[in-house]
Amino acid sequence: MSIQIHTATREESNNRAMLAPESKTRSGIVLRAISLGSLEILRQLANPLSTAEADLSAVDTRVLAEFLWVHGAPIEEVLDTVYNTPTQVARKAAAFALQISPAELRSITGALAADRAAIQSASAEPLPDADAPASPNVPTPRS
Repeated sequence: MSIQIHTATREESNNRAMLAPESKTRSGIVLRAISLGSLEILRQLANPLSTAEADLSAVDTRVLAEFLWVHGAPIEEVLDTVYNTPTQVARKAAAFALQISPAELRSITGALAADRAAIQSASAEPLPDADAPASPNVPTPRS
């Protein structure tokens, strides 16, 4: 089941999410804003938080640890691990999560719930707006 929203709404939400500043937790961890790239990495990991359909009340700690690691660990470490040594993802995510207290996890989960619109718009199937001009990003057909 995919959610359908209009292209203009999706683009506006994605732009807001990608322009959001990094956030710093009480323990000093800096989390990058949700981006299309981070959602793609989460899709590679089959992490349910890569879609807006995830039920945050039913998400387990492994899923949250992966999400936080993807958004907080050095990006080169994340990319190298996910694409070159994917068997190490769980270990690295768990090690990263050792820095996060249960109280911080509650506040991060609350912020994640607020970002659901950005996740939803990035995982939706866009419908072109009838009155919008043609997008310059339409792919050229290959011959």
